[in-house]
Amino acid sequence: MSTPLLDRPSALPRECVPALVDLVVALADNKHALGLRYGEWCSSGPTIESGVAATAMAQDELGHARVLYGMLEELPGAPRRSEHEWAAADARIVAFLDASFPTWPHLIVANVLLDQALALVLRTALESHYLPLRQRARKIIEEEEYHAIHGQGWLRALAAEGEPVRARLTGLVRDAWPDVLCWFGPDGGGALACLVDAGILQEAGDRVRDRFLGVIGPLFRDTGVEAPVRVRGTRWAAAEPLPWASWDAQARRVRR
Repeated sequence: MSTPLLDRPSALPRECVPALVDLVVALADNKHALGLRYGEWCSSGPTIESGVAATAMAQDELGHARVLYGMLEELPGAPRRSEHEWAAADARIVAFLDASFPTWPHLIVANVLLDQALALVLRTALESHYLPLRQRARKIIEEEEYHAIHGQGWLRALAAEGEPVRARLTGLVRDAWPDVLCWFGPDGGGALACLVDAGILQEAGDRVRDRFLGVIGPLFRDTGVEAPVRVRGTRWAAAEPLPWASWDAQARRVRR
């Protein structure tokens, strides 16, 4: 028997609402912050074209945040959020977005890792039984394809500049790695498990993380950028334990 579609917040299983609120807040806040960070490079990129690309991605991310903030207005218990009233001190963002990106490689690592991790989580909602989330996820994912192409292309170009640049990229990947890999949740999804059980997300935890590693693992191998990921047989996996003891499931951030 198929699970019925949920067309409004009151149709949601009550026990799933807090987890959904926390996820949507964190998705929206990270996208808003990422849009601001991209926007800071609109006129500072290494080429005219890179500035144009940063501008386009900034507009996309801020637009995605706006769409998700609109969803929060309908969910019971959701905190007040809007593109005009967003306060960084109250934001549920990963540490890599706490400060402005001082270099273009910072932006590219955020593009390759965080931008694509958020997109992959939203992909798990493309067939969501909760229609407001499904509709928003589909709109957002349509605009995310270019971001992946941009990040991978620039990572290859930067890595080709030589070992000092690759070493710098490796350090930045290390900085962002714990938050990004934990974003998908622990083994069975952790706080997201109830959303999977209710059909609000298709999957969470290791299955989504493995898919992410299967994309970025070959990219890092081919570019010579070192990352804590290894291929084991036909599967890419994290090469080091993740810091679950420091993971804040509500804020979706590793506490340092």
